[in-house]
Amino acid sequence: MKVSGSVANHKLALSVFYSGFYEWRRELTYKSAIYGTVVEVVDRWYPSSKTCSNYGHVQLMPLQAPIFVS
Repeated sequence: MKVSGSVANHKLALSVFYSGFYEWRRELTYKSAIYGTVVEVVDRWYPSSKTCSNYGHVQLMPLQAPIFVS
């Protein structure tokens, strides 16, 4: 989520300000070590819905296609 764009909207500014994205990420990272899971932090433009979970192939998809089809 682009926080600076959301804060520019005065109706969303307080909600975004109080949401605490850093704290949420910190808690996930902390608890992942306890439960033996992995938190992967990816950049904003990472093509997660276009990437095959088994092989890592990235498929070009139109906006109408919601999932990866192999």
